[in-house]
Amino acid sequence: MRTVLRLLNVMGLFALILGVTIVPAVGQDDLKSFTAPNCDYGGNLKSIEATDSHTVVVTLCKVDISFIYNMASAGLAIFPSEYLESTGGQGQLLDVPIGTGPLKLKRWDKGNEIVYSRFDNYWGKPSVEETVILRWSSESAARATELRAKTIDGMKFATPNDIPVFEADSEFAVVNLPALTGVYLGISNFYAPLNDIRVRQAIAMSVDRKRIVDNFFPTGSQLTTDFVPPVLFGHIDGVGAPGYDPDRARALLKEAAADLGFDLPLNTITDTRTGKTRPLALTFRDVVRSYLPTPGIIANDMQAQLAKSGIDVDVKVVESGTFIQSSGNGNEPLHLLGWGADYPDAYNFLSCCLLENMAQFGVPYPAVYEPLVLAGQTVDPENRIALFTQVAEGIRDNIPWVPFGHGAASDVWQARMIGLHPGVLDGTEELSRIEDPDDDNIIFMQNAEPITLYCNDTFDGESFRACHQTNEALLDFSLGGTDIEAGLAESWKVSEDGTVWTFNLRKGVKFHDGSDFDANDVITTWQTSGDCASPMHTGTGEGFQLWIQYFGQFVNADKCG
Repeated sequence: MRTVLRLLNVMGLFALILGVTIVPAVGQDDLKSFTAPNCDYGGNLKSIEATDSHTVVVTLCKVDISFIYNMASAGLAIFPSEYLESTGGQGQLLDVPIGTGPLKLKRWDKGNEIVYSRFDNYWGKPSVEETVILRWSSESAARATELRAKTIDGMKFATPNDIPVFEADSEFAVVNLPALTGVYLGISNFYAPLNDIRVRQAIAMSVDRKRIVDNFFPTGSQLTTDFVPPVLFGHIDGVGAPGYDPDRARALLKEAAADLGFDLPLNTITDTRTGKTRPLALTFRDVVRSYLPTPGIIANDMQAQLAKSGIDVDVKVVESGTFIQSSGNGNEPLHLLGWGADYPDAYNFLSCCLLENMAQFGVPYPAVYEPLVLAGQTVDPENRIALFTQVAEGIRDNIPWVPFGHGAASDVWQARMIGLHPGVLDGTEELSRIEDPDDDNIIFMQNAEPITLYCNDTFDGESFRACHQTNEALLDFSLGGTDIEAGLAESWKVSEDGTVWTFNLRKGVKFHDGSDFDANDVITTWQTSGDCASPMHTGTGEGFQLWIQYFGQFVNADKCG
């Protein structure tokens, strides 16, 4: 896998795409389209048009090498147009997904479990088991206890200490996940004196990243200077935030304090937008992720490290949904977050948070986002590497974040289970493909309750796993892998210049409510996420950040609240 991902050749990918044959579709009246006024609005989507009932044509302003991967994302999963319109893009939509997947929602017992049932009218391979149950616990020990008691069939993310114990027990099957993750300490420059480069440098030099990875991450985890995992195309090693140097950190803080007039130790900050002062806090959500296996322990250890340099922070847990929304708006001055791969390329890890229209780290840095945008529009691998190097240099010179590791992880199942596969990409396990020979259900326990079941407007991996069971996008990833396969589009082609994509949709596909899937559902779903003028552009309140990641800007962005 390392070789395949590292040597990903974009030209070869386009050759593969061009080799797909398009099957003619049938026409229909009242076809929809969604069009930007021009290509000067800051985004890359020019238009998406239903040319007949089962053909969709997407026109981009510029080539986007990640576009084909985005088409397989839960962030572009398709909903019935009538359902979106009836809900106004909010309310019931957030909790009750209507999709086309092999499982349909039976009930969401909030605080307890989500129950899915087999969708008998599924167009593809039906669910092996009649029932799939998704449960959660933030405590790895609690998940392991239930697995040993056989009250669940599988669990997400065993602790580093538990992994060898499970591996030595023949009753369990350990599924190892590659270190396709990155974790960081984010710094928002909306707050003074964090908006001074010397202070951000001091923060970076105060963090003993090697200590964290060696002590609190599973075996197989890695430490590099880059947020992008070493296995991926676009990883740039040796360039990044400065390394551990607490003496230099103290000197930089002293210099900045003398110039700017703040007291040491640094424990208060001022919001440059409002002038309000607040205590300096290090925030995180109490959710175990592959990129952050022991969040509370790491946060407290980092607090002690920062204190040695003269930075006193409160450690605070923030509710998961609130945290994602607040950090995305730049309102968490110091915060722990990370990323698991959606597709195998550096652009996925960097475009999550560093583009021009993203505010997670405060005012965006042109030295970072300008070459990053070009890297997403460039096909030649050598030129892309040069651009990713410029991004790494921009991060080094501005320090929006301090990456501190690539966490490996392991899931554990009862050994009797058939069809086990890794969720190599974030939240892509297909629980419908797993068989329990002892009964007619699958019970899987993850780390946290989903924030929403409308994943077009969330960044949350626990939600993605829940959504992936019910809703599908135009394309899909291979089972347990990273290859692109047909999804709701059975075939597709791209123009020679890489900007016009034609998707031939499957016929006879049913939504869970019995309605027929067609091209208008695709158009309405996209417009709901990407058009600020749409009355359905409401969602969960997380700002449809995946759309920004995919296309750079909303259409009619001036109408966003």
